[in-house]
Amino acid sequence: MLHLAMLASVGVLGACSSDDQSAQATTSPVSASPVTRRWGAFIPSLTALPGATRTPLQQLTALAGRPPTYVHRFCALSDRVPIAELDAIVAFGATPLLTLEPWRPDGGTVQPDYTLARIASGAFDTDLARWGTELASWGKPLLLRFAQEMNGTWYPWAIGVNGNTASDYRAAWTRMRSEILGRHSATRLVWAPNALTMGTNPFGDAYPGADQIDVLGLDGYNWGEVPGHHWQSPADLFLPSFDALRSIDGTHPILVTEVATADGSSPDDKASWIRDFCTIIRQQARVEGFAWFQMDKERDWRFNSTAASTAAFRAGLADVVG
Repeated sequence: MLHLAMLASVGVLGACSSDDQSAQATTSPVSASPVTRRWGAFIPSLTALPGATRTPLQQLTALAGRPPTYVHRFCALSDRVPIAELDAIVAFGATPLLTLEPWRPDGGTVQPDYTLARIASGAFDTDLARWGTELASWGKPLLLRFAQEMNGTWYPWAIGVNGNTASDYRAAWTRMRSEILGRHSATRLVWAPNALTMGTNPFGDAYPGADQIDVLGLDGYNWGEVPGHHWQSPADLFLPSFDALRSIDGTHPILVTEVATADGSSPDDKASWIRDFCTIIRQQARVEGFAWFQMDKERDWRFNSTAASTAAFRAGLADVVG
């Protein structure tokens, strides 16, 4: 999704991806054995407002009825490691899901300085090594996503943007992995394409390899009825991509690393979408959970935008995580 430096309206508890391709939902494998499923969320801030009696993570837990296992943060490659936020997440009892983005957040899509070929050639080794060293000094486990949604068109690292190729992406990933994982072995790497929707491309050629990743991620948003998009069911949005992930990687767990839905024309549309999404997560083979994008941004992505959607989320989450 387009991104935190471009945030518009910051909602309570709360980048996204392009939406919408006419991919046919397929009959996907159903989980044959019990799986421990987890959930998480991105929220805009972890800091309590003056006078607040609860932290944002406590508010999130109260709304959802369950504490998150993962808390999602976004950083640009040139940023410092957000140690205070990572500590707050761990102190809450959750695991950080950290997305590391190789770009200048205010620089738009065309950024020749951040081509994948330059990353692969070592132009950003100093920044990558710094991230690895600071994470090693911090010393705790985390999930790390790098250059997500590479099969879209809205990031400078996307394949087809700035002259980037799938081969460049794989080489940049390998370079990143060597610099970071070589210093902080408690990092689990998450490779996360965008769901196969309009404006995206197949992602198989960008797959770094089974020995290069720890988790398969996937991002998908239902933008609803706005120009350039239309309402997509969870099945249409996710099932073809789950199948594609399983076809290129036969072993690693799958985590939906960004997901949310806009409100619909009917008050129950969002609630119904959430119920259907939770059913899919519960049934799909190797899908171990999701991280909700909990923010009022381009759309009101928050699961608690209506009373009905809040109730649906709480009930669905109880079914997913137990």
